[in-house]
Amino acid sequence: MTMEKLRESVFLFRQGVSNSYTQIFFARNSRMGILLMLVTLFDLYAGISGLVAVATANLAAYLSGLNRQQIISGLYGFNPLLVGLGLGVYYEPGLSFLLVLVFMSLFTLFVTVALEGMLSKYGLPYLSLPFLAGIWVVTLSARHITSLEISERGIYTLNEMYALGGTPMLQLYDWSNNLDWPVAVKAYFRSLGAIFFQYHLFAGLLVAIGLMIWSRIAFLFSVTGFALAFLFYKFTGIAFTELSYSYIGFNFILTSIAIGAFFLVPSVYSLIWVFISIPLLAFITISGSTVLEIFQLPVFSLPFNIIVLLLLYQLRLRERFLNKPGLVLYQQFSPEKNLYSSLVNQHRMAHLGKIPMKLPFWGRWLVTQAVDGQHTHKQSWKYAWDFEMTDEDGLTYKDNGSKPEHYHCFGKPVLAPADGYISEVEDGIPDNNIGDANLKNNWGNTVVVFHANGLFSQLSHLKNGSVLVHKGQYVKSGEQIAACGNSGRSPYPHLHVQFQSTAVIGSTTIDYPFASFVNLENEHLKFHSSAQPIKDQQVSAIQTHPLIEKAFHFVPGQDLAWEDTQIQGSIHRWKTETNMFNESCLVCAQTGAKAWFVKPNDMFMFTHFEGSQQSLLFDFYKAAYQVVTAECASLQSNQDITLTVYPNRLLRFAQDFIAPFHRFLNIIYSHKQGPTRNTLEGSIVVLHSEVVFSAFGKIKQKSKYRIEANQDGFASFSISSGETEKKYLRVQ
Repeated sequence: MTMEKLRESVFLFRQGVSNSYTQIFFARNSRMGILLMLVTLFDLYAGISGLVAVATANLAAYLSGLNRQQIISGLYGFNPLLVGLGLGVYYEPGLSFLLVLVFMSLFTLFVTVALEGMLSKYGLPYLSLPFLAGIWVVTLSARHITSLEISERGIYTLNEMYALGGTPMLQLYDWSNNLDWPVAVKAYFRSLGAIFFQYHLFAGLLVAIGLMIWSRIAFLFSVTGFALAFLFYKFTGIAFTELSYSYIGFNFILTSIAIGAFFLVPSVYSLIWVFISIPLLAFITISGSTVLEIFQLPVFSLPFNIIVLLLLYQLRLRERFLNKPGLVLYQQFSPEKNLYSSLVNQHRMAHLGKIPMKLPFWGRWLVTQAVDGQHTHKQSWKYAWDFEMTDEDGLTYKDNGSKPEHYHCFGKPVLAPADGYISEVEDGIPDNNIGDANLKNNWGNTVVVFHANGLFSQLSHLKNGSVLVHKGQYVKSGEQIAACGNSGRSPYPHLHVQFQSTAVIGSTTIDYPFASFVNLENEHLKFHSSAQPIKDQQVSAIQTHPLIEKAFHFVPGQDLAWEDTQIQGSIHRWKTETNMFNESCLVCAQTGAKAWFVKPNDMFMFTHFEGSQQSLLFDFYKAAYQVVTAECASLQSNQDITLTVYPNRLLRFAQDFIAPFHRFLNIIYSHKQGPTRNTLEGSIVVLHSEVVFSAFGKIKQKSKYRIEANQDGFASFSISSGETEKKYLRVQ
């Protein structure tokens, strides 16, 4: 093994250990991990036991060939960690203890993998169920293991604190315990400490700091959930001292974070589910403790596991109100990132994963009837569209419009909206005279295309004899399949388009969008990555711009270098990388910053940014946040950018606390494509963009960007902020 490989392995091992501590709160944060590790070391033997358990489990997971990313993320380590901490607190160290610790760490890992396999098919997490299995097995077995001695640590806590840090540590511990705070507040902090088997206020204070470092939203929900529990106990007459005595109040804290801020997008609706879960949690806590007392077992985190799994399972089975609250679909292990990304991407990324259905014609057409139309397109057939062509005066026909041939759309090519197989063909039905309709053959000449299971497109009222395809034939997106006509229930020529779940002509329609089209709005083109055209819109499909497409076609392993024109020899290098989940990013060689991106049909989109905002890559992330890679000269678009990249950390810190309910910060990205210019050196297209940071409705910062692309890809990249301007040239 080379030294570089060894260093990388050590780094990844440390990451896996650190993340095992933070995963208890569903987090990945190195600073929080260090703090939580220090908290566990207040009981030195317990802390060391936890480290041994994590190392044992992670090493076993690696040698077993388990997913490396899961190991590094701490997902296989946090349950063994909890078992190790619990054993370290309850039992005295020794050879027997070490054997029990190692083998129970392995057992907990095995349970983790088994539960992962069973629950993942339902989209559910295994939470701390493996910890419960491990700690309960030891608790029941230890009664017959005579060489395991019960620990007496914790009785002389002051002596232990003095041994750990001398007089300063003793003074800090004494100060925290003598704070004149309400009982509920002290119980909250002690419950936080109890998550790591540290039953004192000082540990809880440090854990709270770590929690706030990771997520202000999670901290807010943890306090809210615990306060609700206190009020419920008081209102129902249940003795709250029981929580203070047994330290099982952490169930309310972890449940509030899991339901309110992590697995669900933080919002008013997720808070409502926290309100619902707290009373249920109280009943499970009380009843669970009563039942487990028979076996002399602590309830530990059982109530948290039961309630969170039940609620998540119910929410995954919903058919309606899917965003009230929304489940986190792409987990970034940060409530703030999950929330801000959801607010931006719920419409921006709505088309990802969908088959892109293009408009089935060339040129600009008018939507004469849309979803839930005026004449037809009703009830179960409401998701349908009628399209016609107009001239400069807005007329759909020439001359007196008395013949089908007078209509601009009559005989125009009809295209396949996406790749697929021809499922049904109807042809040979005569075109109607203007004003007449064939009610016997309602749909007229029709082609139905199969695109995927449960997804078909139907194109109707086609011109008699114009169908160019046959049943079973494979067609490509944009391939001509027929011509627009006036057959069936069609008093004047038009094209009827609908999406449906079966191959039967005239099937009920399904709610499905069109992809990548523009409409003329207030003399400006507006691009839609995924939308349903509305009545009276003039819409048209778009064609790929070869220069923009080439520039933004990043291939894994591709290098991209920029030279600062003001500083000779100053080169910024980026590389395209793809991870095991086939997610792509640009990586800055100098800073390690990463800008993750996707490239759906006719678009390039950055999804999120990681690392130093001083990197040139961050400016490029803002400049090319959302670029249409198609021929759309004068196209203008605006888009919100996630607040996780807001540059003023103090303002963002304050915003995080109330982000689920109100947002006073904003980042707006605007983009405009210039016309393609032909020069002696070749063609050039310029992309202009602007990013505006505002707070409380007032502009705080504004930057303008200019990207030039030519036949070789990118040519230059310029940044303007105030009176300063920087320009970077692409170098090979």
